[in-house]
Amino acid sequence: MESLLSLFLFNCHGLYSSDQSVSHLTSSNFDDFTSSPGVSIVKFYASWCGHCEQLAPKYKQAAAILKGIVRFGAVDCDKQSELSERYKVKGYPTILIFRDDKSDPIQYKGERDASSITKFLLEQVTEVVEHRGKKEGVTIKKPSQSTGGTCGGSSGGSSRGSSSGSDSKGDGSVIELTDSNFDDLVLKSQDEWLVSFYAPWCPHCKSLKPQWELAAKKLGGKMKLGAIDATIHQSLAQRYSIKGFPTIKLFPAGVKSGAAGDYDGGRSAEDIVAWALKRLAKNKPPPEVLEITSNTVLQNACTEKQLCIIAVLPHLLDCQSKCRNKYIDLLKKSAEKFKENDWGWLWAPARSHPDLEKTLEMGGFGYPALAAVNARKLKCAVMRGSFSDSGIHEFLRDLSQGRSSVPLIPVSRLPELKTVEPWDGKDAPVVETEKIDLSELGIKTEL
Repeated sequence: MESLLSLFLFNCHGLYSSDQSVSHLTSSNFDDFTSSPGVSIVKFYASWCGHCEQLAPKYKQAAAILKGIVRFGAVDCDKQSELSERYKVKGYPTILIFRDDKSDPIQYKGERDASSITKFLLEQVTEVVEHRGKKEGVTIKKPSQSTGGTCGGSSGGSSRGSSSGSDSKGDGSVIELTDSNFDDLVLKSQDEWLVSFYAPWCPHCKSLKPQWELAAKKLGGKMKLGAIDATIHQSLAQRYSIKGFPTIKLFPAGVKSGAAGDYDGGRSAEDIVAWALKRLAKNKPPPEVLEITSNTVLQNACTEKQLCIIAVLPHLLDCQSKCRNKYIDLLKKSAEKFKENDWGWLWAPARSHPDLEKTLEMGGFGYPALAAVNARKLKCAVMRGSFSDSGIHEFLRDLSQGRSSVPLIPVSRLPELKTVEPWDGKDAPVVETEKIDLSELGIKTEL
């Protein structure tokens, strides 16, 4: 019995003692080992741990493959408790990767086989080389990678799919993001990004992959969609406190601080696209409120939009510049409120385009007047309420929600308009009437 126990303990303690490709690390040589330039990997194990024993031959295989490229080490935590405490090792085996920044190791959480470990370490080596290249002012093109891609690949790293790439594409592809390209592509860009943090072994991630790719194609680059394999690029996952997969983060357009928002939409392509378009519409500038000076202005605003909102304002003689600008500002305020809708916004002075007023049945109730036109369906609705902030809001709100009580008027076609001079922003000139000498008419003015 004693000899069997001794043999068992010898096998456990000797997991790496006879293997020259894996260094046996202690408190005395650990810092020298990890401080060497390049990439080092260290396995923290316990002699009694079954999972550690199962990993040992695969760890040795990976070490043999990467000999001279990556340094492999192993720490027996039963004997080197100081090291396990320093790195807060809570379970076995724990595998840490030390790159150029030795103070900030990353934990390997991928599959425990030689292939997966090797692929992961090659990615780390590539990123170290790229980082050093940047310091030297040299741009190093990354070769076709064997890991990464969007979720749904084989465990421990998947081949790059045709929809991924290391460049920030604008053609509706999912962009593959890594520790080395994330800041340049996402944080330093002016674009808005949705980024999926995934794990290759995660079933929900595999389900999301085709929906994510389809959504990227439908958006066509209006909002960038990226994907990060969080099991490989763990520093990014730690930076954004990723706890589960998939996790989708939003990085807003413009100058970025590095902070990310949460995506709270559905996971179908339709849900993702709808969420993204609503977000884009909410943050875009309000549409211009244009004066109708030509037929081109009318056609562009009406035929290329879901609706066009047309206001006919009083003539300058009845409502001078201050009065007119007040109405135009009211239209601009309404355009801001409803900017998420794909609408055109127009105005014209009363009687400048009489055929348009006649077609839309405007002006019968006086000026100002407002109509909403659907040029595609050849229908319009005329506002009967007050031309005020609340009146316009109520009319357009009900119309956009399909609740308008205003009858829709069929429109045969939009009339051809003549080109007119735009308003110069000034008051109408005062018309001076000629004084008539009443005495010439035989009318006495004296009492």
